[in-house]
Amino acid sequence: MSGRVRTIVIVIVLLAVAVVSRFFLYSGDPHVEVAAEKLFSIGGFHVTNALFTALIVDVILVVLALLVTRNMQLVPRGVQNVVEIVLEALYNLLRNISPKFIDRSWPLVATIFLFVLISNWLGLMPGGSSIGLCHASEEVSARLAVVSEGPQTGSIQLLPAAAKANPYSSCPADTTLVPWLRPPSTDLNFTFALGLLSFVFFQYWGFRTLGIGYLSKFFNLKGIMSFVGIIEFISELIKPIALALRLFGNIFAGEVLIAVLTFMVPLMLPIPIYGFEVFVGFIQALVFALLTMAFLSIATSPHEGDHHGDDHGKGAKAH
Repeated sequence: MSGRVRTIVIVIVLLAVAVVSRFFLYSGDPHVEVAAEKLFSIGGFHVTNALFTALIVDVILVVLALLVTRNMQLVPRGVQNVVEIVLEALYNLLRNISPKFIDRSWPLVATIFLFVLISNWLGLMPGGSSIGLCHASEEVSARLAVVSEGPQTGSIQLLPAAAKANPYSSCPADTTLVPWLRPPSTDLNFTFALGLLSFVFFQYWGFRTLGIGYLSKFFNLKGIMSFVGIIEFISELIKPIALALRLFGNIFAGEVLIAVLTFMVPLMLPIPIYGFEVFVGFIQALVFALLTMAFLSIATSPHEGDHHGDDHGKGAKAH
């Protein structure tokens, strides 16, 4: 059998397995929730699956830090070697954006990168979306029925429908499965908090570096530049929102895509999507870190007009 024929046979077999899996491995209708779902409550505080996953990521980062620094060696090996390779590559990349502030921003930006990366990948673990708690469903099914007894005989009313158990779910009727794991990046509360943290960070260094003159980038009386400054001020306020929505949109869209494809074809078809989402999770963590560093570099740079004015003054003094 030639190589081309063998490849065609393998593709046909994989397609056949994928189609057949739709009938034998059907997992029920896909369940997608935009908001993070509550797992349990501590007092009046609700612990969602996104928050629970974030706590697990915190534990993973702390344990990883302890393993790497427990017995550090001059010639790294094992876990220390892998972590140093990743962090050194990230450090060199961020240093090219802002060499002056790399040492001051490195702890925060590197932590954001590692936290977002691990949280995105943790949500892709097998069984992450199928293992959880059964909670009472908030959706109430109903049916139209004709009243046969009582003073309202003959009228049509909306009556509760009989609960039916889902044969593809381990939860009983009138309950839904709330998975333990959900990437924090699919929760707008988390992404907005992260975007706001980044925003406060580079605004702080902008004021600390340029002083009150930092506001001259946005508010000035230099003709047309005054209107440009207002536009820049509006775009500055949009930065944390853009950071939050970019991260949320990409990761949440991946979760929905995997849920839909698993519903349509449980085997074979979702596998390349999982690989793609691993790549997307890495890229989104890297993009968030790079944008935080880029915004820091922009915030700490003097206004273009002020910069040229300084250069002109220095040139006149030298002349």
